[in-house]
Amino acid sequence: MARQAESDPQPGQPDTSRVVARALDVALALAAADGLTRAELALRLNLPATTVLRLLTTLSAARMAEMDPATQRWTVGPAAFRLGAAFLRRGGLGERAAPILRGLAAGSGETALLVVADGDAAMVVGQSSPAHPVRADLPDGARLPLHATAAGKALIAHLPLQRVQALLGRGAFPLHTDATLTDQGELTADLATIRHTGVTRDAGEWQAGLSSIAAPVFGGLGEPVAALALAGPSARLTGARMDQLAATLAAEARALGRALGG
Repeated sequence: MARQAESDPQPGQPDTSRVVARALDVALALAAADGLTRAELALRLNLPATTVLRLLTTLSAARMAEMDPATQRWTVGPAAFRLGAAFLRRGGLGERAAPILRGLAAGSGETALLVVADGDAAMVVGQSSPAHPVRADLPDGARLPLHATAAGKALIAHLPLQRVQALLGRGAFPLHTDATLTDQGELTADLATIRHTGVTRDAGEWQAGLSSIAAPVFGGLGEPVAALALAGPSARLTGARMDQLAATLAAEARALGRALGG
């Protein structure tokens, strides 16, 4: 009698390969939409509603999907963003950004950062430090709040409101300093300004005495895949200094986006 292949399902067990494929189909469908109900997913994928529910439950446990209780609509979860961040780190984003970071640090005298989305936060994946002894120090892997840093706001400013709410929640945002925006209305107005000017800034919203300015880097699908930021002491990186740096930072972010196919 021939030995059964390891990939074949055993009697009484589900075909795990098919289950994985269906779960990926669900995740990809969620990624392509701003939010889908279970019924819409079942119709789109031609699957029984009970099967879709089991797949969504599994994906939710792994934080690959999450549901908005108010609308009953499902979206991709924070773990999906971590996968995307890992792909960007592997896909040459850091290499393409390295000379840009060095140029920004040298030209501005501040720390230049490359930041990507990491679930419900932003994560530093590259930096270049200036020669100045007093400077911002944010090592690779540092996680920054989306609502209280320039880089974080640059990553979410162009996302649909529903996705922003899924990332940040609908209640008050965590308070880090007296300057932190904790009200959703205030943050929404701030993000609208970002979309108009092309850059975002924070003056001590995350850490007192630390300021930053950032610009989104758009990928081929028209959404931010990263952000370029400059961070430094608030006494040196003043509002007027940010105004001087804004055009250069935005231009470098556009150049990096074009290099990535954006």
